[in-house]
Amino acid sequence: LKLSRSERLHPSPPHGREAGMSSMEGKARFYRSGTMGSNAPALLSQESGLLQSGMTGIAIVRHEFSLLNEPVSTPISESIYGAAMMAVIRSSLSRNQVVHGVTSCVFGGLVLNVIMQLYVLYCTRLYICVPAIKHIREIYSSYHEAVYYEGSFSQDAWEAFPQLEELCQIPLSQPPFFLAILICWTATIWKDLLESIRYITAWCALPDCGRLTAVENMDGTVVLKEANWKAKAFVLATTLIPKVFIALVLWWLGACWLAATNSFKDLLLNAVALAFVTELDELIYQVLVPEDIQAMVLSYRIARPHFSSECMLAADGHESELSTLRSQRDRRLLRRICVMMSTVTVVICLPIFYMRFLQQVLPGFRWDVHGPCEAQLQAFLTL
Repeated sequence: LKLSRSERLHPSPPHGREAGMSSMEGKARFYRSGTMGSNAPALLSQESGLLQSGMTGIAIVRHEFSLLNEPVSTPISESIYGAAMMAVIRSSLSRNQVVHGVTSCVFGGLVLNVIMQLYVLYCTRLYICVPAIKHIREIYSSYHEAVYYEGSFSQDAWEAFPQLEELCQIPLSQPPFFLAILICWTATIWKDLLESIRYITAWCALPDCGRLTAVENMDGTVVLKEANWKAKAFVLATTLIPKVFIALVLWWLGACWLAATNSFKDLLLNAVALAFVTELDELIYQVLVPEDIQAMVLSYRIARPHFSSECMLAADGHESELSTLRSQRDRRLLRRICVMMSTVTVVICLPIFYMRFLQQVLPGFRWDVHGPCEAQLQAFLTL
């Protein structure tokens, strides 16, 4: 192509990365011409190092940004609740009686799981918690009648109190230790609640469609892309909302059971037993659901709303691109930090609130046992 006289005399300057490369080539020719003297190789190496460092920084920030992106889909959990969600998706796509039969069997296991969890907790409260609560209340009432005279604590009466060791074994006599156990129990239930909330959010965020569900095969994985309100309502009503309800009931009855424990040794054993009750859905899943159905559960996922990447590459240089990436990464990190702080607040503050206001093992508890029991323990340790 022929250039005009003005273009030959005044060529247009390069833009973007071409400008950067032209600048580097010009500097290299300038250094090689000997104008900068003996420092030319060192200056050229420094300039190349800065460029390489900038590209490395952009790659690192871009990698961190991609890790913070929301996942494209949510895997279905390996539990009887996950199997129920998978069965609903399969039945909504097929009219085969065998497929519906598998769904019926899976929901039978789900009903069995709900009945077993609630029945075990009911029997625990009826046969263990109620007698333990009655015994603890009798000890605490006897403590006030025998040790307090006209509202004043008597050390001599305390040392002669026949049920001293039993009283010092109730969980409320050592609030820090009991609080630590309650925090562990609350964290266990909170993990289950977060999983339920994640699935509820995923189902509710699915776009509506004309049929029950719409799926897409992605590299051997079946991803649920759309669902109408009937399918969403059925899953929420039969699977996810009962899962949330059971988790809340488990927390309440479990906290009551722990507070009514008569000894610290049994307190730890009861905490382990409660963890077993929370894992009953996974146990029933492993026992009742055949391996091929379990493989189907692993192959199903629920699509999440796809957030388009905010990583817009700047056209005016690496510094602008790196600044944009860092600001977007920092916003997502701040969001994650807020979620973490909220979780810590709930897991710690809820047990404290329960101990202060919600526990019904010792209504009107005056928190007047820890001091005498701690002094008695120190006396034992000095022997």
